[in-house]
Amino acid sequence: MPQVEMSDKFCQSAKVNSGRKVDYFDTIVKGLVLRASAAGAKSWYVVYGPPAKRSWLKLGSYPEIPLGGEKGARQRARDTRAKVGDGGDPIADKKATAASQSVADMVDNYLKRHASTKRSGDEIARRLRKNVSGRDAGGKRIEERSTGCIGDVKLGDLHRRDITKAIDAVKDRGAHTEANRLFEDVRAMVRWARARGDLDENLTEGMKKPSVVVERDRVLSANEIRAMWSALNDADMRESTRRVIRICLVTAQRVGEVAGMTLEEIDLDAGLWTIPVARSKNKREHVVPLSDMAINIVREQLAEVRVLSERKSREVPNFVFPGPGARAAVTGAAIAKAIKREEVIKRTVATIMGIAPWTAHDLRRTAATHMEELGISPFTIGHVLNHVSATKASITSRVYARYDYMREKRDALVLWADRLAGINAGAAAIVPLGSKGAA
Repeated sequence: MPQVEMSDKFCQSAKVNSGRKVDYFDTIVKGLVLRASAAGAKSWYVVYGPPAKRSWLKLGSYPEIPLGGEKGARQRARDTRAKVGDGGDPIADKKATAASQSVADMVDNYLKRHASTKRSGDEIARRLRKNVSGRDAGGKRIEERSTGCIGDVKLGDLHRRDITKAIDAVKDRGAHTEANRLFEDVRAMVRWARARGDLDENLTEGMKKPSVVVERDRVLSANEIRAMWSALNDADMRESTRRVIRICLVTAQRVGEVAGMTLEEIDLDAGLWTIPVARSKNKREHVVPLSDMAINIVREQLAEVRVLSERKSREVPNFVFPGPGARAAVTGAAIAKAIKREEVIKRTVATIMGIAPWTAHDLRRTAATHMEELGISPFTIGHVLNHVSATKASITSRVYARYDYMREKRDALVLWADRLAGINAGAAAIVPLGSKGAA
C-alpha cells in the first residue's frame, strides 16, 4: 500500500506494475485512496475505522471526480471522515440511498443536473422518460410509455439485464435508430451516475449498440418532389407543419433547426436566417440566405401566427412555428411523427404522400443532391449544409481563411429554389449547369 503526496500529474500517470490493482494512499488527507486497476480504471475510496475492521467507501471514479476543488476527492474524503467522527455511518447511508432511489430518480437527476445543459436535452429527456423511467417531469406515469420501462427498479437492484430490457423493447417495435440513441443516452447517464457515486459500477461497460443501422441514401427524384409537394396540401397535418417540411426542402437545413426558428433569427428584408450557436448542431453560428420562395413561405406563416394570436387575445409568440398553445416551438420529432402518420400500406407496399417512404432529413439530402446536379460545387454545398467536416477540414480553412461564402450560398439556394419552382409547376426537368443549352 504505497503512500504518496498526490497531485494531478500523479493521478494521471498512476498505474499497476503488477497484479490486478494497486491502492495509493494520500499523505495529505488521511484515508483517501486512489485505486488503479490493471484495465486502466481509477477510482476514489475513503478508508476509515480501526485497522482490524476497516471500511472502504467508494467516492467515484477519476478523472470524473478530480483530486482537488470543492467537490474533489480530498474534500469528499474530509467530509466523510467528519461524518464518521460525528457518529455517522456513510456506507449504511449509501446503501439506504441506493435502496430508496429508483431508476426514475436517476433519470430525473441526470436530466436536471446534466442533460438539460445540452443542445439535444429535450430529445434526451423524451427518450429516457418514455423508454426508461416511464414518468414525466412531475412523476406521473406516461400513458404512451414503452413496455420496457424500468423506472421502479431500485438503484441497488439495477442489473445489466434491466438496461437490456428497456432497449430491446424499443428495438422490437422496429425503431432501430431510436434504440441506438437510447443506448447512448443510457450509457452516458450510467457513466455520470457512477462518477457521482450513485452507482458503484458502469453497468453498460462492454455492451454494444443494439442495432447496426444502414446509412440512409434516400433522395427524392424530380417527379417525387412534384408529387409530394402537391399531396402535402391535402395531408392530415397543421398548415405550419406543411411549411416546416417545405422550408426543409427549400433551404436544405435540419428539421429541428427549421422547426425552432425564432423571430430574432430572421431578417426577411435582407433575406437572411441566422441559426445561433445554441441551436446549431455543430455549435457554430450558421447564416442561411433565404430565397424568395423561402421568404414567401415564412411570411405566410408569420401572418397566420399573428391572426391566430389576435383571435386568441394573446401576444405574438417568438417562435415562427409555434406548437399547440404557442408556449414553445414545434419540435423536429413532432414533424417526423406527422410525416409518418401519412404512411399508407397497400398490398405490403408502403407510401407516404403517394411516393416511397421518406423523412424530413431525406429532404436535406435531396436538396444537396439536386444542387450538385445543377453544377454547384460540393464545397459550396458543404457551406449551405453547415458541414464542418467539409468546410473546416484543414487548419487553413479552420483557422486562417475567414471568408463566409455568403454569395456562393445565396446563388446556390436561389438556383435550387428556381429548380423547385420549375419542378412543381410541372415543367420539364431543368438542364443542369454545364450541360448543352444551360444558361
